[in-house]
Amino acid sequence: MPPIELHELSQSPKRKNHDLNTTTTILTTPSSRDSNESSRSNGSLIDDLIDEEEQVGDLSRPGPDLTAPIKPFIADSNFKYTLTAVWVGNFLCALDGTIVSTTMSNIASDFGQSNLVSWIAVSYLLTSTAFQPLYGKTSDILGRKTLLLIGQALFGIGIFLSGISTNVETLSLSRALSGIGGSGIFTLSSIVISDVVPLTQRSMYAAYGTVIVNTSQMLGGPLGGFCIATIGWRWMFLIQVPFIIGCMVITYFCEIKVAHIPDGPERFSKENIKRIDFGGILTSNLFVSSIIFLLSDNGGYPKPFEYFLYALLIISLVGYVIVEKYIAVEKLVDPQLMKGQIGVLGLVNGINSLSFYLILFIVPLYLQLIQHITVTHIGFYTMFCVVSSAIGAMIGGSVIKRYNQTEASTMKAGISVSAISFMIQTIGFSMLYMLSSLVNPVNESLFWRIIMILSLTISGLGVGGFGPGVALFIIGKSGAKDQASTQTAVNVIKSLGNVLGLSLSLSVYNKEVQRKLWDFFGEGKKDIIDHLIKDSSYIFDELDQQYFKDVLNIYRDSLSKSYQPIFIMTIFGLSIIYLLNRNVQKGLKL
Repeated sequence: MPPIELHELSQSPKRKNHDLNTTTTILTTPSSRDSNESSRSNGSLIDDLIDEEEQVGDLSRPGPDLTAPIKPFIADSNFKYTLTAVWVGNFLCALDGTIVSTTMSNIASDFGQSNLVSWIAVSYLLTSTAFQPLYGKTSDILGRKTLLLIGQALFGIGIFLSGISTNVETLSLSRALSGIGGSGIFTLSSIVISDVVPLTQRSMYAAYGTVIVNTSQMLGGPLGGFCIATIGWRWMFLIQVPFIIGCMVITYFCEIKVAHIPDGPERFSKENIKRIDFGGILTSNLFVSSIIFLLSDNGGYPKPFEYFLYALLIISLVGYVIVEKYIAVEKLVDPQLMKGQIGVLGLVNGINSLSFYLILFIVPLYLQLIQHITVTHIGFYTMFCVVSSAIGAMIGGSVIKRYNQTEASTMKAGISVSAISFMIQTIGFSMLYMLSSLVNPVNESLFWRIIMILSLTISGLGVGGFGPGVALFIIGKSGAKDQASTQTAVNVIKSLGNVLGLSLSLSVYNKEVQRKLWDFFGEGKKDIIDHLIKDSSYIFDELDQQYFKDVLNIYRDSLSKSYQPIFIMTIFGLSIIYLLNRNVQKGLKL
């Protein structure tokens, strides 16, 4: 195959996070700049955070022209092969993140370890978040193909070991290993596309990528339920192995080259290896991991271990700052890239993921545990979210494509579409929150089922439409040479939102369940409480009918409680992206 030459087709390698402001300065008059400064001085604190510093200087200074039309991009066969490998891998990684959403209770019950159920999900999300910084900047040093093959290999080994696990501990460790590999596949899939496709023509690629990831994440639960009802939960992992091996074979025979990445022996030279920020990788992993461990605590940690986690959190944070400021040859993530609008949008992206992952995990749990719907029938409900998510992504990509005359118009359309989509997602999420709070357990009414389907459909439309615009705006702001590091940082925030949202929700849920059960039964019924905590299926299988209704209400109220902190943050995120969109529309001249 001829090599894919990944040249920076539309962006200057020198372009930094402040370039949009430089371009804005070129396109505005001094009086308009004075007006902008005056309005900013009277603005809110959030406006100050979202607005970026004006770069006032020599107006004839050369810089990237965001208003210039871009030549059409034509994909060759080698790019198509590479695209197949990264998108199939991305599908599997996203699938693996949610395939346990409807099955983790069954798996933990099989092992007799229902009290450890949250680790089946959190272990994968933890490592897939913590190790993303390893791949972004390192792929700028060792090459995209090398890191992609490493990620695919680790993911394949992890899912194979998951399929042959003997208890929750070994399953969680295996999923942690697959998460390390999955983080690389997920990170590099968007970077490889961004290396090649001009920003003005990337909206539909971003839409297709969003469809693949969101569809896979939403299909994970139903597919897991289907597997556990037919071939067994082990095969939902093992069946993925041949597909990831196929991705590795395709990747191996493809050539992926980027203009600013060393080629040949220079790539693995001692001097080039020194550029890898091992200290930053280690300290960032420890920092993220300690956060997740603390959030996953449902009261079962010994006090010394809890104190150790807090100490590790502080030490790793201080260590990361020291390494990045004084030791690292090249920073893991340049702080300058995350200032202003990119940093704010990264925060919004993370908040958006909070509610999305709550939908993926808590809604199936609600349907299964509170409404006693089988895992196979849960797929009927989530199907509406899957389909609407794909429709939302395609609509969002198509709308952005209508304004792809220049990079500036593409970015402006992208952030507007994302803001509207976030609002739609928030409406759907609010409906789900109210539904979980008000509907009685094991309710046979058709009305609440229709509202559930409508809520999931609205949520899916918003989730699908949000992604493409965010990706385009961030890539356009950062420029070609810095886009790998910037995308990685934003993806880390998004994945951290996934993990934090799930960990926080499950932690609130578990603590509320235990507290309410103890309040209801008291010390005299400790054996019943222990059974319920270890195996939630005990409610329908063995629990005395005199307690049945009250216990289900306890679980319903606890699940509803798990929505509350995420709901508050979602409203906050919606406010932020509204202000961000307003500032972008005012500041980015066409």
